[in-house]
Order: sequence, then C-alpha cells, then structure tokens
Amino acid sequence: MSNWKPGIAVTNLALVAIILLTACSVPGTTPVAQGGIGTTGATPVVAGAQNANQPAATATPYPTYTPYPTHTPEPTYTPYPTSTPLPTATPPAPTPTAAPLATQVPVPAETPAAVPIPTASAGTSGSRVVELRRIPDTDPAPPLTILVDVIRIKQDGYYMITGWVRNDGSEIYEAVGVRASFLDDEGRGYGAVDAYCPCPFLEPGAECPFSLEAYPHNYEAYRLHPRGQPVVYRRPAPLAVSGLDLSDDGIGNVRITGTVVNENEFTVAEATVAGALMDDDGRVVSVGWTLVLGDILPGDSKPFDLLIHYEPYARYQLYAAATQSHP
Repeated sequence: MSNWKPGIAVTNLALVAIILLTACSVPGTTPVAQGGIGTTGATPVVAGAQNANQPAATATPYPTYTPYPTHTPEPTYTPYPTSTPLPTATPPAPTPTAAPLATQVPVPAETPAAVPIPTASAGTSGSRVVELRRIPDTDPAPPLTILVDVIRIKQDGYYMITGWVRNDGSEIYEAVGVRASFLDDEGRGYGAVDAYCPCPFLEPGAECPFSLEAYPHNYEAYRLHPRGQPVVYRRPAPLAVSGLDLSDDGIGNVRITGTVVNENEFTVAEATVAGALMDDDGRVVSVGWTLVLGDILPGDSKPFDLLIHYEPYARYQLYAAATQSHP
C-alpha cells in the first residue's frame, strides 16, 4: 500500500516555490539549479538578467580629434621707405664787389692846433709802461694774429693793452675781438676780459686796432686769444670819408667830424666809422667808433661825429665800412 499523501505533496511543493521566490528576491545571489520534483535542468539565472530585455548600450566613440588650425605666420614687416630730408637751405654767396673792399681808410694826420700833440711817448699823461710776460695761446682760434703795441698802467691803476688784430686768413671776418686772461705773481688767474675791435669787418691781410682794460692787480703774465667769425649773410661795402675836422670837446675827448660817402652802386646801411690815435712810433694809444644811422643811397653821403678818449698822440687813422642794404 502506498504511503503517499496528497496533502503532504502539496505542502512540499509550496515550500519549494517559496524558497525559489525568496532566493530570487535576494539581490546579489545566484540561485543554483537543484534536481527535484518539477525540475528540468533549466539554465541557471545569471545575475542581472532582469535587464536582459533592455537594449545594450551602444558604445559612443570619442569625438574625432580636430587638429588646431595650422599657424599662419604674421606677414613680414616691410619698413616704410626712408624719408629723404629736405635739402638744407644754402645762404646765397655774397656778390663780389667790383671795387676792392676797403675796410680801412687811412687819413693823413692834419690835426689842428686846438688839439694838443705832445712829443712825449705813450708813457706820459699820468701812465707808465710796464712789461708782462705773454703766455702763448694754444686754444683753437680763427686765423687772426694779435700784435701788442704797449701795456700801460693808468693813473687809476687799470691796465691798458693796445695793439692790432691782423687777418691772416682768406675770408673776411666780422665781430673781431680779443679775450685776455691774467696771472698774478702768486700764480692765481684772473679774467677773462673781452674787447672788440671797432672795425665792423676785417678783410684778408688787413689790420684793426684794439684797446683793452683790466682791473688793477699785481699781474705777472697775460694771455690773449683772438675772436671772430667769417662773414656769411652780410655783404660788406666800403665807404669814403671827406670833410674831416678835429677838435677838443673840452671833456677829455678828441672829436673827429666829417662825411661818409657811398660810392657803391647799391644802397648801404649800418655804416660804421672807427678811429685810432697813435703815438710818434705808430703805436695805438686810444680807440673809438661811431654809427651812422639810416640808409645811404648810391652817391649820397651822411655826416658822422666820432669821439676818441684823449691820450697823447702824434697822428690818427680812420676806418669806414657798411653793409649792403636789403631791397
């Protein structure tokens, strides 16, 4: 007789179903197929099989690498064309004068008796001649030579140096002068002292007088340096003098009056008349100058009045010149 009981079989089947359901509900576990009632050797359930019905994710490839654009070099720098400077304005060359340029106009000494003319040398009239050692001038200078006539100490103690400046160059010079510096008996230097020649222009080979004063001191040596510059923009013009008259102005000056005549074919201006008093040996003892204002037309003349500080003298000399007036 069989001992199978239907109720027990149903109970066992229910337990197996509960066990299977419980195993499937536990995450992360994989049930193992076991033989038994109702088993058919089915393929084990793989973890994660619950997502088997979803489509597999398609692999998205990395984006294709796009290289940076090739570097385009900057255009080669082309410099601006070099500017050509404007030509330097060249001043017009002075028009040569038909007549020779006479910046010196020597005048014969016809001194009236009203002006005393002592026969003594330049050492009279309260001054004495002194000797000072001349220091050679080695500084660059225009081609002008300074010729010293005499050095005197006046009554007030001032030193006076007189002489001539000669143009040894090939050009006409203007603003001609002398710069002096001194050395005392203790080796100390003094100066500089400047003096300008009264002649407005100095042509090649010509000479112009100068007179220079220095403060009183116990000087032992001196140095003289010429000054001047070539004429560039002005056109020198000679003048003639006439109708000369000399007198004593009563206050210590020799007064020379006369007329300057423009014998050029053009109008002149800035007329200058200079004069030098000289002793019987031809040495300069005093210098003076004056201006004649206004233009002087061709063939015309104008008066001048020149004062030169009185020093004992035996003769005198005048210098007259002007510049061509602009049209």
